[in-house]
Amino acid sequence: MKQLINMMKALGEENRFRIVMMLRERPLCVCEICSVLDISLSTVSTHLKQLSHAGLVQRQKDGRWVMYRLADDDFVPELLKLLQNRFSDTKQLETDRQLVLKASPEKCSALLRVSGA
Repeated sequence: MKQLINMMKALGEENRFRIVMMLRERPLCVCEICSVLDISLSTVSTHLKQLSHAGLVQRQKDGRWVMYRLADDDFVPELLKLLQNRFSDTKQLETDRQLVLKASPEKCSALLRVSGA
């Protein structure tokens, strides 16, 4: 029961909820998540750490990228599907989904080089 409570606490923050809903689409790097949510890299990293501790997401090294994806737990996708079906602001989730479909780590890398970061 404690794991479920931790999951629900983690999902109780809007940006963390949006992150896991985006990860339903595909694995994402931190910069892709930043570009969709329009928040800082450090804030996204903090959210991902909390989601990871709650057992909702996992990180995976993919070449020079660290990709985040939903945890390998059958319960997580079922929980998210249930929450989405009950969630009233599906317009925001659909906007996020469309931005995820257009994002890529390579685009983020190019933007970081241009901005000098």
